[in-house]
Amino acid sequence: MIILFTSFKGGVGKSSLAFNLATYINSIYITNDIIAIDDKAVIQIEPKKKRIPIQLLSETNAVLDFGAMSTQVDPKVSHALSICDVVIIPTMTDARSLQATIDTVNLVKAANKPIAIIINNFTNQKKFNQAAQRLINALGHLPILSIRSTTLFERVSRDGQDWLQNIHNDHGEHQLNKTRVAHEAVYNAILKLGGGE
Repeated sequence: MIILFTSFKGGVGKSSLAFNLATYINSIYITNDIIAIDDKAVIQIEPKKKRIPIQLLSETNAVLDFGAMSTQVDPKVSHALSICDVVIIPTMTDARSLQATIDTVNLVKAANKPIAIIINNFTNQKKFNQAAQRLINALGHLPILSIRSTTLFERVSRDGQDWLQNIHNDHGEHQLNKTRVAHEAVYNAILKLGGGE
Protein backbone atom coordinates (compact mmCIF):
# COMPACT_ATOMS: atom_id res chain seq x y z
CA MET A 1 0.00 0.00 0.00
CA ILE A 2 1.18 3.52 -0.77
CA ILE A 3 -0.01 6.15 1.70
CA LEU A 4 0.39 9.85 0.92
CA PHE A 5 0.53 12.45 3.69
CA THR A 6 0.23 15.95 2.28
CA SER A 7 -0.82 19.48 3.20
CA PHE A 8 -0.38 23.02 1.98
CA LYS A 9 0.55 24.04 5.53
CA GLY A 10 3.66 23.13 7.44
CA GLY A 11 3.72 22.49 11.17
CA VAL A 12 0.62 20.30 11.30
CA GLY A 13 2.43 17.07 12.24
CA LYS A 14 2.59 15.61 8.74
CA SER A 15 6.16 14.32 9.00
CA SER A 16 5.81 12.96 12.54
CA LEU A 17 2.60 11.11 11.69
CA ALA A 18 3.97 9.76 8.40
CA PHE A 19 7.23 8.60 9.98
CA ASN A 20 5.46 6.91 12.90
CA LEU A 21 3.03 5.16 10.54
CA ALA A 22 5.94 3.95 8.39
CA THR A 23 7.56 2.58 11.53
CA TYR A 24 4.32 0.92 12.64
CA ILE A 25 3.80 -0.90 9.33
CA ASN A 26 7.51 -1.52 8.68
CA SER A 27 7.35 0.49 5.48
CA ILE A 28 9.78 2.76 3.71
CA TYR A 29 9.40 6.48 4.41
CA ILE A 30 9.95 8.93 1.54
CA THR A 31 9.84 12.72 1.86
CA ASN A 32 10.21 15.80 -0.31
CA ASP A 33 10.95 17.97 2.74
CA ILE A 34 14.09 20.07 2.42
CA ILE A 35 14.85 19.38 6.09
CA ALA A 36 13.96 15.78 6.89
CA ILE A 37 13.79 13.71 10.06
CA ASP A 38 17.32 12.73 11.03
CA ASP A 39 17.16 8.98 10.64
CA LYS A 40 19.04 6.56 8.37
CA ALA A 41 15.73 5.00 7.26
CA VAL A 42 14.53 8.28 5.69
CA ILE A 43 14.61 8.53 1.90
CA GLN A 44 14.76 12.17 0.91
CA ILE A 45 13.99 13.18 -2.69
CA GLU A 46 15.87 16.19 -3.97
CA PRO A 47 13.66 19.28 -4.37
CA LYS A 48 14.64 19.74 -8.04
CA LYS A 49 13.30 16.31 -9.04
CA LYS A 50 9.82 16.48 -10.55
CA ARG A 51 8.90 12.79 -10.10
CA ILE A 52 9.48 10.05 -7.59
CA PRO A 53 12.52 8.04 -8.76
CA ILE A 54 11.44 4.87 -10.54
CA GLN A 55 13.52 2.56 -8.32
CA LEU A 56 11.44 3.67 -5.31
CA LEU A 57 8.20 2.83 -7.05
CA SER A 58 9.01 -0.88 -7.00
CA GLU A 59 8.32 -0.85 -3.25
CA THR A 60 4.92 -2.32 -2.47
CA ASN A 61 4.64 -0.46 0.84
CA ALA A 62 5.61 3.18 1.17
CA VAL A 63 4.58 6.16 3.24
CA LEU A 64 5.05 9.39 1.30
CA ASP A 65 5.48 12.62 3.28
CA PHE A 66 5.03 15.28 0.60
CA GLY A 67 4.37 18.88 1.49
CA ALA A 68 2.46 20.50 -1.33
CA MET A 69 4.38 23.76 -0.79
CA SER A 70 2.43 26.94 -0.13
CA THR A 71 3.57 28.97 -3.14
CA GLN A 72 3.21 26.27 -5.78
CA VAL A 73 2.32 22.60 -5.94
CA ASP A 74 5.36 20.34 -5.96
CA PRO A 75 5.01 18.15 -9.08
CA LYS A 76 5.98 15.13 -6.96
CA VAL A 77 2.65 15.56 -5.12
CA SER A 78 0.78 15.12 -8.41
CA HIS A 79 2.90 12.06 -9.18
CA ALA A 80 2.26 10.67 -5.69
CA LEU A 81 -1.49 11.19 -6.12
CA SER A 82 -1.44 9.08 -9.25
CA ILE A 83 0.14 6.09 -7.48
CA CYS A 84 -1.11 6.23 -3.89
CA ASP A 85 -3.92 4.18 -2.37
CA VAL A 86 -5.05 6.73 0.22
CA VAL A 87 -4.41 10.42 1.03
CA ILE A 88 -4.04 11.65 4.61
CA ILE A 89 -4.20 15.36 5.42
CA PRO A 90 -3.15 16.33 8.95
CA THR A 91 -4.38 19.57 10.49
CA MET A 92 -4.50 21.49 13.73
CA THR A 93 -7.57 23.26 15.13
CA ASP A 94 -6.54 26.84 14.26
CA ALA A 95 -8.25 28.73 11.41
CA ARG A 96 -5.18 28.84 9.11
CA SER A 97 -4.57 25.10 9.39
CA LEU A 98 -8.23 24.31 8.77
CA GLN A 99 -8.36 26.54 5.68
CA ALA A 100 -5.15 24.94 4.36
CA THR A 101 -6.77 21.53 4.92
CA ILE A 102 -9.87 22.55 2.98
CA ASP A 103 -7.67 23.87 0.16
CA THR A 104 -5.58 20.68 0.17
CA VAL A 105 -8.66 18.43 0.03
CA ASN A 106 -10.02 20.48 -2.88
CA LEU A 107 -6.68 20.05 -4.67
CA VAL A 108 -6.37 16.28 -4.18
CA LYS A 109 -9.98 15.13 -4.54
CA ALA A 110 -9.72 15.16 -8.35
CA ALA A 111 -7.41 12.12 -8.02
CA ASN A 112 -10.45 10.17 -6.79
CA LYS A 113 -8.56 8.47 -3.94
CA PRO A 114 -9.86 7.83 -0.42
CA ILE A 115 -9.08 10.86 1.77
CA ALA A 116 -8.95 11.16 5.56
CA ILE A 117 -8.16 14.12 7.78
CA ILE A 118 -6.32 13.82 11.08
CA ILE A 119 -6.98 16.60 13.57
CA ASN A 120 -3.68 16.45 15.39
CA ASN A 121 -2.12 17.68 18.61
CA PHE A 122 -5.23 19.12 20.26
CA THR A 123 -5.88 19.37 23.99
CA ASN A 124 -9.40 20.80 24.09
CA GLN A 125 -12.30 18.59 23.00
CA LYS A 126 -14.51 21.63 22.29
CA LYS A 127 -11.91 23.01 19.85
CA PHE A 128 -11.68 19.60 18.20
CA ASN A 129 -15.48 19.46 17.80
CA GLN A 130 -15.56 22.98 16.33
CA ALA A 131 -12.73 22.15 13.92
CA ALA A 132 -14.40 18.92 12.83
CA GLN A 133 -17.70 20.74 12.25
CA ARG A 134 -15.99 23.40 10.13
CA LEU A 135 -14.39 20.70 7.99
CA ILE A 136 -17.70 18.84 7.63
CA ASN A 137 -19.48 22.06 6.65
CA ALA A 138 -16.87 22.80 3.98
CA LEU A 139 -16.12 19.29 2.69
CA GLY A 140 -18.95 16.95 3.61
CA HIS A 141 -18.44 13.78 5.60
CA LEU A 142 -14.83 12.74 5.01
CA PRO A 143 -13.33 10.48 7.68
CA ILE A 144 -11.94 12.70 10.45
CA LEU A 145 -9.49 10.97 12.78
CA SER A 146 -7.99 12.45 15.94
CA ILE A 147 -4.72 12.38 17.83
CA ARG A 148 -4.53 14.37 21.06
CA SER A 149 -1.47 16.31 22.17
CA THR A 150 1.25 13.96 23.35
CA THR A 151 4.97 13.74 23.98
CA LEU A 152 5.14 10.56 21.91
CA PHE A 153 6.40 12.37 18.80
CA GLU A 154 9.13 14.10 20.79
CA ARG A 155 10.27 10.80 22.27
CA VAL A 156 10.43 9.16 18.84
CA SER A 157 12.45 12.12 17.56
CA ARG A 158 14.81 11.89 20.52
CA ASP A 159 15.07 8.12 20.97
CA GLY A 160 14.32 6.80 17.48
CA GLN A 161 12.00 4.30 15.91
CA ASP A 162 13.48 1.38 17.85
CA TRP A 163 12.17 3.00 21.03
CA LEU A 164 8.70 3.30 19.46
CA GLN A 165 8.69 -0.36 18.45
CA ASN A 166 9.80 -1.52 21.89
CA ILE A 167 7.86 0.80 24.20
CA HIS A 168 6.25 -1.09 27.08
CA ASN A 169 5.15 -0.71 30.67
CA ASP A 170 8.31 -2.09 32.33
CA HIS A 171 10.25 1.16 31.93
CA GLY A 172 7.70 3.58 33.38
CA GLU A 173 6.25 4.36 29.98
CA HIS A 174 2.67 3.31 30.76
CA GLN A 175 1.06 6.60 29.70
CA LEU A 176 3.06 6.77 26.46
CA ASN A 177 2.19 3.14 25.78
CA LYS A 178 -1.51 4.06 26.05
CA THR A 179 -0.82 6.93 23.62
CA ARG A 180 0.92 4.53 21.23
CA VAL A 181 -2.16 2.30 21.28
CA ALA A 182 -4.34 5.33 20.43
CA HIS A 183 -1.99 6.21 17.55
CA GLU A 184 -2.14 2.64 16.29
CA ALA A 185 -5.95 2.79 16.19
CA VAL A 186 -5.64 5.80 13.85
CA TYR A 187 -3.00 4.03 11.75
CA ASN A 188 -5.23 0.95 11.47
CA ALA A 189 -8.12 3.15 10.31
CA ILE A 190 -5.82 4.57 7.60
CA LEU A 191 -4.83 1.09 6.47
CA LYS A 192 -8.47 0.02 6.30
CA LEU A 193 -9.39 3.12 4.29
CA GLY A 194 -6.59 2.36 1.84
CA GLY A 195 -7.82 -1.20 1.34
CA GLY A 196 -5.38 -2.89 3.69
CA GLU A 197 -6.13 -5.24 6.56
